Amino acid sequence: MSRRCWLALAPAIAVIAAALTAVPISAGGQTVTLTEAAGGQFPDRAFVLTLPKERPLTASQVRVRENGHGVTGVNVVPAQEANSSQFGVVLVIDASDSMKGKPISGALQAAQQFVGHRSPTQQVAVVTFNKDATVVQPFTTDSQEIVKALAHEPELAYGTHLYDAIDEAASLLHDKGITAGSIVVLSDGADTGSKASASDVSAAAKSAHARIFAIGLRSSHFDPKALQALAAGTAGGFTEATSVADLSQIYDQLGTRLANEYLLTYRSLQDLGTKVKVTVQVAGSPGAATAGYAAPSLAPPVFTSYHKGLGGSFWTSGFTMIVFSVFAIGLLAFCAVILLRPRRRTFQARLAEFVSLATPADGSNLTQTMRDTRPDQDETTLERSRFWQRFTEEVELGGLTMTPTRIAVWTLIATVGLMWLLAVVFNFAALLVGFLVPLIVWSYVRRRAEHTRTQFAEQLPDNLAVLASALRAGHSFVGALSVVVEDAPEPAKSEFSRVVAEEQLGRPLDDALDIVVRRMRNADLGQVALVAALQRQTGGSTAEVLDRVVDTVRERQELRRLVKTLTAAGRMSRWVVTALPLVLLIAIALLNPGYLHPLFTHTSGRVLFGFAAALVIGGSLVIKRIVDIKV
Repeated sequence: MSRRCWLALAPAIAVIAAALTAVPISAGGQTVTLTEAAGGQFPDRAFVLTLPKERPLTASQVRVRENGHGVTGVNVVPAQEANSSQFGVVLVIDASDSMKGKPISGALQAAQQFVGHRSPTQQVAVVTFNKDATVVQPFTTDSQEIVKALAHEPELAYGTHLYDAIDEAASLLHDKGITAGSIVVLSDGADTGSKASASDVSAAAKSAHARIFAIGLRSSHFDPKALQALAAGTAGGFTEATSVADLSQIYDQLGTRLANEYLLTYRSLQDLGTKVKVTVQVAGSPGAATAGYAAPSLAPPVFTSYHKGLGGSFWTSGFTMIVFSVFAIGLLAFCAVILLRPRRRTFQARLAEFVSLATPADGSNLTQTMRDTRPDQDETTLERSRFWQRFTEEVELGGLTMTPTRIAVWTLIATVGLMWLLAVVFNFAALLVGFLVPLIVWSYVRRRAEHTRTQFAEQLPDNLAVLASALRAGHSFVGALSVVVEDAPEPAKSEFSRVVAEEQLGRPLDDALDIVVRRMRNADLGQVALVAALQRQTGGSTAEVLDRVVDTVRERQELRRLVKTLTAAGRMSRWVVTALPLVLLIAIALLNPGYLHPLFTHTSGRVLFGFAAALVIGGSLVIKRIVDIKV
């Protein structure tokens, strides 16, 4: 043939070659195809039935067999009549730099043409991908929203994360609960840099019962192997487009195919654990479609060692039994004491709650002496103990609203509860931590009391100056104290009011001041008590003596402030050195829990831990004694 004839036939030859090399997605021959769908729990089964051409189809025209036996409850739903949760498509479009220009615009136009074939109830989502997979349009049945999402070209960027995009599409289908899902993916290159692998994507698609229909747009970087493998592994299809112009025809054929599918559901009669071959014959269509699945089997029983939960360990532990036994015995004893022992309170006992009574000649407390002489004492041994009296005084000075008895009871309950919990959760060695509760409560009460004493010491010079001025004005010592009470702030007002009340009840003034000296632990006020005693016995110019006392008190306070300033660094060092090991222990336990495991599980580790704790506590106490300078 002449050269001119070959040139004339070249376009026709190119068209024929393109038709031969392209494998249409709709190509399935003239046979019926069957693909498993998400059909719920066994024995309910669901399959996507695809016919070669569109035709009306009813359940009576479909014959379904499993392993050669018929099934019951066959139902056929065309895609055009299905509800929104039965059919869904995710359009996945390559938005890498290589798609710039005609490829991306042609892909979007072809996708819009694909959407035109869908049924009104079919849901569609759009995902684009380059270095990231982006959901441009979530699932919707609104055609305007879908077309609007496809009308705007996505921002192109470097990268082709193909697997990540398909994995995102499978997640959309799975989360939406689509029964018959399809993923239509278009790309002109091989995957580069995806976090997901080909096996991960294939497993995700199978888990969502989704078919992958891949369209490969030929380019210089195109590699069809990945798309072909994904399509074959999910019962989908693959087509290679030699040019952008082919995309319109491919999407049109694919849209027609998906619009003419049917959802086939029925109830299986197979036994659990069997392999099932499904055969479907459609009246008027040659051949039969086959598919297979494995009926689920009962999971074998898993026998594990018996493990008691936290609640069971808590209520059945030996420490719990001991606590309840002690509590029950203590409750019975308390009820017996309350019922069998009447309370009789004398006038002196009631008066002692407000003032301190006079001291007998032998130095003992008058109230205590009177109570000790009665056979039916209304004070318990604990209440008469020096510790309890001191604790009661600390609670009173601290200004706590709770009574000492209530504080003691709640402290006991918290201690036992913490020891109980630690013994159940950890071991009996953790019981020692429970003893920190009373120490913390006692420290808190003492700190509140010391704060009150500090305030009293700071207010003392000004109060003594007012006392001296009142004495110069002609008041008696008690009258001058009354003037101080009128203007003094708390806690000085309460303490001096106590002194005035006791003096009015017949107690010597110097003895009443000595009680305040003991309560406030203030040696400076002891000089005032001495002045009061001298004034009562010998007289003299008390105001001038108080002026000297005030000057002495102010100088001592200045000295205390100086000492406190000089020892501030030492006190700070004490807390830093004490807290540093504990903070490091907690930090290491949080960052690397297994690193400290030998320290608490081995005997040598426990011994070293206890020794280290003793050294830290001992060092803290030594530093405290060094910086605690009494002035």
